[in-house]
Amino acid sequence: MRCIHWGTCVAGLILVVAGCGPGPVAVDAANLDPAGWSAQDTVRLFFEVEHPEHRHDLQFGFRHSSDYPFSNLYLFVKLQYPNGRTLTDTLECPLAAATGEWYGEGGRWIDHRIGYKRGVAFPLAGAYSLEVVHAMRRDPLPGVAEMRFALFDRQAD
Repeated sequence: MRCIHWGTCVAGLILVVAGCGPGPVAVDAANLDPAGWSAQDTVRLFFEVEHPEHRHDLQFGFRHSSDYPFSNLYLFVKLQYPNGRTLTDTLECPLAAATGEWYGEGGRWIDHRIGYKRGVAFPLAGAYSLEVVHAMRRDPLPGVAEMRFALFDRQAD
């Protein structure tokens, strides 16, 4: 019985690891004040692009309390290139279904992964930065704890 249980655990672990794919090539995070994230408190996140010839996926992570009062989050995102050029986006992040069930995972604190861009070809190698501010009507925005960023190289081995 013990051998069967051990074998099942090993097989499950192999499936999980194989199914996850390569991890991020760059990550950054910023803690936010859970009492309220002011729209004037810009979150700055940084990453390096080493292989501009590769395609990349960009992903945000967002952590909020289970009593966060909204089912979505709007963000203004400014991407700054190594040469100083900038690109500004407005990002809508659905966080809960119409039933009120969170899309993210957790108990007291809910963690979300939010796709930002897929298959991006960066024109330059070097240091990039993201400036993120919330675009919600309520300011400060209560119950938020952390904003994260991850860069995935689609051609990583």
